[in-house]
Amino acid sequence: MSARPALAETAPIAPACHANAGRDVAFADLLADPQRWDCSPRDWSISAPRAFLSFDLGRQADPSKLRLSTRLTRFETMRLTLIGIDGRSASRVVTPDDMTLATSDWMMGTALPRLDGPAETLIVEVDEARHPGMLSDARVVAEMPDNASIRLELLFAAICGILCVPLVFNIAFYRVLRQSFVLWHALAVLMMLTQTFVTSGLINRFVKLPLDQICAISAFSWGFGVVAGALFSVDLIEPGKLDPLHKRLMRGLALWIPAWTCFYLFAGGGLRALASPLYFASFIPVLGLFIWVMTVAKLRGSRAVNFQIAAWTPIMVAGTIRMVSSIGLTDAPLEMQMAQHLSIAFEVVVASLGVADRFLVIRRQRDRAQKQSRAFAELAERDPLTGLLNRRAVEERFEELKAEGFRTMAVIDLDHFKKVNDNYGHAKGDDVLRATAHALQSDDDTLSVRLGGEEFLLLLRGKNTAARAEQRRQAISSRVAANVPGLDRMVTASMGLVEHSLGSLMRADFATLYAQCDRLLYEAKEAGRNRTMSEKIRGFSGHAPPIEATG
Repeated sequence: MSARPALAETAPIAPACHANAGRDVAFADLLADPQRWDCSPRDWSISAPRAFLSFDLGRQADPSKLRLSTRLTRFETMRLTLIGIDGRSASRVVTPDDMTLATSDWMMGTALPRLDGPAETLIVEVDEARHPGMLSDARVVAEMPDNASIRLELLFAAICGILCVPLVFNIAFYRVLRQSFVLWHALAVLMMLTQTFVTSGLINRFVKLPLDQICAISAFSWGFGVVAGALFSVDLIEPGKLDPLHKRLMRGLALWIPAWTCFYLFAGGGLRALASPLYFASFIPVLGLFIWVMTVAKLRGSRAVNFQIAAWTPIMVAGTIRMVSSIGLTDAPLEMQMAQHLSIAFEVVVASLGVADRFLVIRRQRDRAQKQSRAFAELAERDPLTGLLNRRAVEERFEELKAEGFRTMAVIDLDHFKKVNDNYGHAKGDDVLRATAHALQSDDDTLSVRLGGEEFLLLLRGKNTAARAEQRRQAISSRVAANVPGLDRMVTASMGLVEHSLGSLMRADFATLYAQCDRLLYEAKEAGRNRTMSEKIRGFSGHAPPIEATG
């Protein structure tokens, strides 16, 4: 068999017959009544408290080289009775702590009783077995050398190593993209890693745990792995591809599966024999739910579900075989464990690709949203008519702009602009405003702002700021004349300009400087328009008299 070491000398011996009885029945009572034995290789049952197996050893000359091997399953006690060809017998009582757990499959074994001379029959009595596979998979095998399972152990170690890789990726993904599906995938991978490490037997190479703990870890890691996988799928599939009902049912598995797992592990009395088939039957609606959810998401155009379908299909196939076997519809060989390990590795790798793909999709969506947000923010800071910055854009950043050297402010107002609107209409007036904005266009050392109406503002830094502002003011007339035909008069502008020194920098806020410029603009208007009134502020306790520059 592919999941077990090959025998060195003797082929595995399967049970010749099996029987069930109460705990007050000894094997001698059954030997006296052959009708109570079932010698067919089916109908294995643990419904009675005690199960019996009879092995025909065929006159083994040296039974000390043989051992009993069976599926790793919880039980209460086991009694082995070896009967020699001369009628002598030797017995041995075995507890779960006496079992040696395999390091390369889901098997356990123990030595046969010591008997002098050849043996022809082995009788095994098992009390309170938790799974019929403990009977159907029981074999008498030859003692194996320690290195017989090394290749399988290396294979399982490689699978576990593969399962560790997505954990590292999930940590990296979550640091960049705080999405819950990354955490659910990490938990699912951790549970599947635990499941493989335990059920492959590899754990027994490193630590010796009691049989009941091994079984509990196996059951809970599988259950919580499926739950985490369901929650991962719900969060991974794109919004709008599943209905709220689908999500509620998938999340409900977080209660359904652990409840049945506890029943499987702890049901006793008359429910013990039903624990295994009912537990595996409880996964039938789980399987149906997964198929339904993935089908709906696929029909609705989900991209992420394609990875889920590819990832879960092998596990679903292996799980279906185990389910129908456990409820008695067919017989699943123990080699299905190997198929499960490989399907788990495949699922984790493909699901990890799905995580990476979803990560890239979400990152592209986030980058697109950020780009749009920046575009909207820029639009909010721009005057829609002229394309210049608006007052909000510079007022909110004024302290930062001052620190960058913008220490000259000029407020410009078009002269008699109302007459343009009255005589030529607002459309012509808008053309004048756009031409004015073109004349005042920004550069690296100049910021041009439309404050509203026909009023504009310049912030300048560097050398000759007053002269550069004046050049822009005078350029308004020529730009309007060139761009706006049909006007019967030249459009001029007046300007109030303030240059403040570094010493006054920390005491000049936007409102204060704007008020100074507005006062100077008013003086320019009063002085006849089409001119500039400016001053240099050395400190707000006093300032130089206005300097007039006419156009």
